[in-house]
Order: sequence, then C-alpha cells, then structure tokens
Amino acid sequence: MPPSDPPMPAVESRDLLLRGVRVHYQELGRGPTLLLLHDVFADHRAWRRVAPRLAERFRLIVPDLPGFGASEKPTRYAFTREAFAETLCDLLAGAGAARAHVAGHGLGAGVALTLAADHPEIVDRLAVMHAVVAPAERSLATRLPAMPVVGSLVFKQWAGRGMFHAHFRRQVFAPGYRYDRALVDAWFEQFYPPEARECAWRTVQRAVLDVSALGPKLAKVRAPTVVMWGDRARPTSQAMGHRLVKEIRDARWELVAGASSGMWEEQPDAVAEALVRYLLG
Repeated sequence: MPPSDPPMPAVESRDLLLRGVRVHYQELGRGPTLLLLHDVFADHRAWRRVAPRLAERFRLIVPDLPGFGASEKPTRYAFTREAFAETLCDLLAGAGAARAHVAGHGLGAGVALTLAADHPEIVDRLAVMHAVVAPAERSLATRLPAMPVVGSLVFKQWAGRGMFHAHFRRQVFAPGYRYDRALVDAWFEQFYPPEARECAWRTVQRAVLDVSALGPKLAKVRAPTVVMWGDRARPTSQAMGHRLVKEIRDARWELVAGASSGMWEEQPDAVAEALVRYLLG
C-alpha cells in the first residue's frame, strides 16, 4: 500500500449467521453507520484505501457478500440483488444499526439501489459508483455466463488467472494504472475453488448481467444520492451515470478526476472526501 495512505485503525472481524448463511464483515471507526459494498469478484478489501480515510467520521461496516471473500459459499442462495439486499438488512440489524448510509461500487451499487428502493426505512443517504442499470459493454469474464452451455463450462472450469487480471486491467482500472496485482491474485485464489466459481457465476447471471428489474426501482429511491463516476471511464458508461441522476428523485453528480471504475483504489482521497461531503451533508 502506498506510504501516503493513513494507518488502518483497529478493525473488528466478525461473522453473523443470517437465515442460515454465514456472512463475514469488518467493523471499524465511530460515528454514523456507513455500509460499504464491493463489486463482483472482489471482497471487503476493495475499500482498504478508502476505509482509513473514513473511519474518523463513520462507523464502517464492510461485508463480504454471500459467495465472496470470507463469507460462506452457499449452495442454496438466490444471488439476486434482492437477496443480497435482504441479507444486508439482517446484517445491519445484527450489528445493531437501525439505519445506515450506504455506498456501493458496481454490483454493490446495484445492491445499494435495491436496498434503498425496497427498504427506505433503513437507508439514510446513498452513494453509488459505476452502477450498471442498463445493458452495457462487458468484459469477457462477465459475458461468459450468458453464453448458452459453453458459458457455464468456460466460466466455472477454464477461466484462469490471466482472464481474471484482464477483467480488472481493462474493465475496472484506467489504462496504464499500476494496480495492486497481489490483491487481484488474492481475489483469484478466492474465486478458484469450484464452490466459489459457482457462486460468482450465479451472481453474474442474476445480479450483474440481468438488470431488467433495476431500472423500475430508481423512481422508488428516496434517499439523497450522489452518483460517482470516474472521468476516465468510457463515455457510454458516463451516460449511464447521468441517467441515474435524472431518474433518482434527489441525486447529484460527482465526477472523480484521474479514475475509471476502480476509483476506490485509484483516487481514495477524492472518493473519501466526496463521501464525507455528501453523506454528512
């Protein structure tokens, strides 16, 4: 981690059994509760550069979604945005948080929007980063599950370390960004076992590629929202962010300079500053 990053404060690593599924999460900091949600193929460590910058202002709850990271790889789980949102309701209740601010990236942003739409009594303010709410250009790693027959075989048996790195290099980080290869290697090791691949495959099918149910939810979001996008993202991607600003009742636009989708890694100072500014109002 770059030396400019502040030291990580004390972290509590915990597990909760939620409706038969064990969910791992980390808790740190103090203040209003802020739930941080990661993207597909990642886990709580996606926020490792942003979290110490936020811990002085928020009580952070940073889970591994079911099927990812240190959470259980359940065989009987829906792996839809709605299922993840229900699990997070239980997680917040188990952590003693009646309400929370919520920030999510990619898959986590879609889950955050679903949580805010379906459970407005829980969400105070909302921050979404590179949320996909319409069919979009995708990497091979995220298009494979949609391919008949061969998709399941390739994704669950043949997808290797090179393809995994290519997804992050081409779809997450800006061209030329020297991302943390050790972290992506660690995420690949978590993805590699058959049960983890099965969970990731179902998630990509049901919560990443299938966005048909997400668009109608946008009008139900009542929480003040900041839509955050990297200025190095493709114009078609930024257009999706502008759509969110138009369709969510109380939404603002925040363009993060020098970042693509992986702004949490590329520009942690700017992301943390924007979250403090918008979530604490």
